[in-house]
Amino acid sequence: MLKSNKYLLVPSPKPLVSSPKSQTPSLKSPVPYYFILVFTGLLLIMGCVSQPRFRSEPVERKKERIASPEEPQKNEWTQPESEKTNIDQTKMGKIIDSYLGTPYKQGGETKKGMDCSGLAVAVYQQYSGFKLPHDTKKLYKLVKRVDKDDLRYGDLVFFSDGWFGVSHVGIYTKEGKFAHSTDDSGVIVSSLDEDYYKKRYIGARRVIP
Repeated sequence: MLKSNKYLLVPSPKPLVSSPKSQTPSLKSPVPYYFILVFTGLLLIMGCVSQPRFRSEPVERKKERIASPEEPQKNEWTQPESEKTNIDQTKMGKIIDSYLGTPYKQGGETKKGMDCSGLAVAVYQQYSGFKLPHDTKKLYKLVKRVDKDDLRYGDLVFFSDGWFGVSHVGIYTKEGKFAHSTDDSGVIVSSLDEDYYKKRYIGARRVIP
């Protein structure tokens, strides 16, 4: 037996519609100046922008590149003869290794978080005591220019996103690879031969001759 429904269904009242004559003309929306303010704010924080499309080396390989005392010949940070520099590659390589996997943080330069120029600042300060400017554009203008064919260990490599000029920096290591901090993966190692970086590469600078 069906139970009686104790709730009564009451039809909803029809919405009141005012006549066209009683409607107040709507004012036009004001000019969206806040869009201009937001865009201006973005310009100020884009000094270290990167949008990587590839991750050429997983962070898990980090330990594989650190040579043990018993097997120094397997240290991948050792440069070929054609790329020799005055930099102690093993020392700087271990410093770079220690930062791999560090999350991205705008303005940061510690293992808690760092951006691309922050990585350059931290590595060179720990390696030699140099205090580089934490500014990608200033780094690009400050140190000695080098050709791509003459890249050596420790050189700074620079990239542009096409909108803000110099917008990203990394540290060249060996055989076309460089370490850098990306906004989606943190500190990783990528290749200059990857299409994304090849198209955006704009030059290199040398801190230590």
